[in-house]
Amino acid sequence: MLDTETSLRLKLLRFPPIIGVIYIHAYNTAIGYAGGILGTADVNALTHWVRVFLSEGIARIAVPLFFLMSGYLFFASFHWSQRTYWRKIASRLRSLFIPFIFWNLVGLAFLALVQAIPAFRPYFTGAGKLIAGYSLSEYCAVLFGVGGYPVAYHFWFVRDLMLLVLLAPVLAIIVRLVPIPFFLAMYGCWVTETWPLYAPGAVGVLFFSAGAFCGIHRRDIFAADRFGVIIVLLYLPLLAADVIWYDAWFNVYIHRTGLIAGVLVTLYLTKFAVRSQKTCAALLALGNASFFVYAAHEPLLGVLRLLAFKYIPLDGPYTMLALYLGIPILVMAVLVYCHRLLSVACPRTLRVITGGR
Repeated sequence: MLDTETSLRLKLLRFPPIIGVIYIHAYNTAIGYAGGILGTADVNALTHWVRVFLSEGIARIAVPLFFLMSGYLFFASFHWSQRTYWRKIASRLRSLFIPFIFWNLVGLAFLALVQAIPAFRPYFTGAGKLIAGYSLSEYCAVLFGVGGYPVAYHFWFVRDLMLLVLLAPVLAIIVRLVPIPFFLAMYGCWVTETWPLYAPGAVGVLFFSAGAFCGIHRRDIFAADRFGVIIVLLYLPLLAADVIWYDAWFNVYIHRTGLIAGVLVTLYLTKFAVRSQKTCAALLALGNASFFVYAAHEPLLGVLRLLAFKYIPLDGPYTMLALYLGIPILVMAVLVYCHRLLSVACPRTLRVITGGR
């Protein structure tokens, strides 16, 4: 069982990484479509550095952090037996598989609709063929993310997480018997991009297993708090180096090592968040909408960016920067409001499509 403070600190981390995910997906300033390109890749230095700092630096902490917390929560209150494992699997069918299928079906329906309208079709076809022309095997591939991203591409995370849950008994044995060699090997595969599988990815295996290690051995996931100041002082120069040498061939080593420090810094900062009642209340309230915002931010984010790049003049020096910063905030505000409406109008349906959250 989790103690009260640990449970609260983990709950405070439900929504902030969603902000990171949305800004990751808002990074590009040019959108390709069948007729050409909307937006521009030619942005001024300030816009470029802000985008790299936020989307490619700080925001990238979100994915490994979510995998770490998922692995920890899976094992923290889990006493191994075949019966309890199958109970875990059954609960993940409700919390992961059903939302995964629902939102990917929504994605298929959305693409089918916009591709059926001639005025919209060029913006939603890309280099591929129309959804209406897919074979049964192609529908299954894009629905489940076989061989690539699912049609709701951001649900690759949920797909990988489901696979990791299925692999949990194997990972549990590994982190019990040979944790250090395993983590070193996974770190090497991750930073050198030599992991042979497309799913689950190396980042998921590494951080889910790290969370599993903490849960299995009853280690405090916030144990690094005692080194918090040191970790912050380590992370800041790594983040600066990541931004400065963003295009360098060796950046992947700086970037991914920095993400480990960034995850620990994020965990450490919750120590201060719990001391403010207003901060706690705001993050807990937003946390209730976190999965819905994650699930529904695409295609809304993509559509709003497409409309902005098409109809707003981009010749101002900071127009693109304003759009980059502002559109994700608008998306989050709209979806949090929609979540509140749905929680009143159809709470049961909302619980199903968000996995009971």
